[in-house]
Amino acid sequence: MTKSLQLLFILVLLISFLTTNAQYSVRIIKTGEDAGVDVSYDDGEYENDAIDKLYDDDLDMGWEGDDFNVMTTFLRFQNVQIPQGVTIDSAFLRIYAHEDEADEARVTIFAEATDHSVIFNDSELISARVWGTDSIKWDITQAWTMWQPYKSVNISSVIQGVVNRSGWVSGNALTIFLRGENQGASLLDNARDFESFENIEDPSDGGDGLHHPERIPELVVYGTFTGINQSQSVSNQLSIYPNPSNNGIFHLTLENGGQSEINIYDFAGKLVLATSSNKPTTQIDLRNFNNGIYFIQVVNNENTSTQKIIINK
Repeated sequence: MTKSLQLLFILVLLISFLTTNAQYSVRIIKTGEDAGVDVSYDDGEYENDAIDKLYDDDLDMGWEGDDFNVMTTFLRFQNVQIPQGVTIDSAFLRIYAHEDEADEARVTIFAEATDHSVIFNDSELISARVWGTDSIKWDITQAWTMWQPYKSVNISSVIQGVVNRSGWVSGNALTIFLRGENQGASLLDNARDFESFENIEDPSDGGDGLHHPERIPELVVYGTFTGINQSQSVSNQLSIYPNPSNNGIFHLTLENGGQSEINIYDFAGKLVLATSSNKPTTQIDLRNFNNGIYFIQVVNNENTSTQKIIINK
């Protein structure tokens, strides 16, 4: 590749990070350890008004008709790099099912009405938090398959209500509540279970006994951003975690699935790795690469996604 073509390639990639209608995504992160296991107090569940579990392999949302429990899940996303007052075009939660489930769950999605959401504790009542006035109904009737990804309804108005606050600052924490609804006495499983930060799959349940970082709950937002950080994309197909990576391992989630060609370029525009995948989630191993900025290009169903990634070992 000539120097002029390299420069053109780099300029095209950099411009892609400055376009409107870009994607930003953020996941639940580690906040502590328990017996040597990484845990997060940023996702958990309430039974009615009281904390049920501050951390576990899965999260329940919906209604337990046999025990008359309204289940509410909270997801606190830290370091949300969205500027104050930015226009949110659309937003959703990406979560992974923890069980095969088909009974209807009626859920309402709120955001906490605060400029910066503080960490939760195991003695706090849900009524101690201030809920936003914007809410979105999510009636889940689609059958879920264990360990498969699912999207929530569009929650753009909920996110907009937070970033429009006069005290909101890019980098603050934002909490989403998914609250169940009393559906009456029933033996049906009207509470849907999805993967938490911890998500170590028990082999007795058909799992592999491993932690799956790509299954950690994720908030995905599309809006009129300019250069917010490495998680942007001009396409709705590609999500990368973690980014930056402290060991050179990246996990790619391809929303549309199917056969994808994956190319990695260094900052000079040189192709340094080419591979392919037909899986919705793919691991890219760049442990032997030097620290620095790279660009990952994914071609899927004639659509092309390009994102900046950083290795910082």
